[in-house]
Formats: sequence, C-alpha cells, structure tokens
Amino acid sequence: MGVFRTAAIIIFILSVPIALVTTNIRFMANEPRVYRYAIDEFNAPATTGIARDELIRAGGEIRDYFNNNQETLSIEIVQDGRETSLFSVKETLHMKDVKDRFRLVSRAHEFTVMYVLTYIVLVVLWSREVSPRALAVQVAGGCVLCLVALGAAGAVGLAGFDSAWEDFHRLIFSNDFWLLNPQTDHLIQIFPPDFWENIVFLVGLMIVAESALLILGAGLYLGASRHHEEAHLEPEYA
Repeated sequence: MGVFRTAAIIIFILSVPIALVTTNIRFMANEPRVYRYAIDEFNAPATTGIARDELIRAGGEIRDYFNNNQETLSIEIVQDGRETSLFSVKETLHMKDVKDRFRLVSRAHEFTVMYVLTYIVLVVLWSREVSPRALAVQVAGGCVLCLVALGAAGAVGLAGFDSAWEDFHRLIFSNDFWLLNPQTDHLIQIFPPDFWENIVFLVGLMIVAESALLILGAGLYLGASRHHEEAHLEPEYA
C-alpha cells in the first residue's frame, strides 16, 4: 500500500468522526428550537426582565450573526419601554470569540464532509483503489473512534460538568471574557450552565445514535456482501 493511499485512508477515517461532531454542532447552533428551549425552559424572561418576544428575536439575530460577516454582535431590545443593548461590552467581546471558534468548526465541517464525499467518489467508485467492503470497514472504524472519544469526554463530564465546562473554556479561549455574572449578564441568564449541560448531552446522544447506525449499516453490508462473494466462489459440479 502506497504512502499516499495510506494517508488518504487515515484522513478519511479521522474525517468521519469530525464530520459527525461538526455537523451536529452546526445544526444545534442554527436550530431555532434550541433558542426557544433556552428561553422557555429556564425562564429567561423572568431572569432577564425582558419580554419573551424580544428574546426570541434576539435569538434569531444571534443565529444570523454566526452566519454573516458582521464582526461585532449588536442587538437592541426594548426593556421597560426604552431601547437598550442586550449585551454588555464584555459579552459582545465573548460572542466575537465564540464566532471565531464557530468559523473554525464550520471550516472543519466543510472540509471533512467534502473529503468524505470526494474519497468515496474518486477512490472507491471511480479508481476502485478501495473496495466497497474496505470502505465499510473504514466508516465503521471512524465511528468506533468517535464513540471512544465521546466515551472519554462523557466520563470527564460525569465526574463534574461544571468543572469540565470551565476547563473547556480555558482551553479554547485565551481570555476571561467568558467569565460572566449570572446576576447582571444577560448572555448567561439566557443560556445558563444547566442549559449547556443538557445541550451537550443531547449533541452527544445524537452523535452516538448516528455512529451506531453507521456501524450497523456497515456491518449489515459486510455480512451481505460476504455471503454474496461466497456464493460466487462456490465450486460448480457436473
């Protein structure tokens, strides 16, 4: 097996879990029901003193912000009959950091999905450098790798979500803008730690289910194709 072919296979196997994770993160970040869940389940109108309709509209502007070229998030809401900014300067700076990280997630998602599709078309279907059975094994291998990584992350989370969540923030952010005050900062009032714990669990559950389905599909294909090959290899008797 050539070096380039080996490298292509390794990148494919690694791309499978990354594509699964980033797909689900992007879905959740752009899903309106997630924002409504945060607002309604954790009673954000009472906590913030801002009307629900204003918070729902703000959620839409946050989603737009993640997908446009605007560098600074500016959301004006009506509170107590006057127009005011929803987020403080510190919260706005943190949201800029979040958007920068989300851009990286988006690029990783686009690259891995494109690589997976290109690999299947060019390497498996066109050049036939890799057989469909080998592809099934590689997909299953990537999914197993994903489940192992999620299992490790889940174990860390079960040991203490709050501390794991703080460690995660310290790892991906180079400043302390993410350290917000639940008494005064609207961002953490709308999206409290309990919300994030539930969302992280839901994302993990979705990835586990998708990985399990892909492993099951690969296993069924390997079983069916093996029986097909064995049938063609059986000797014929006069």
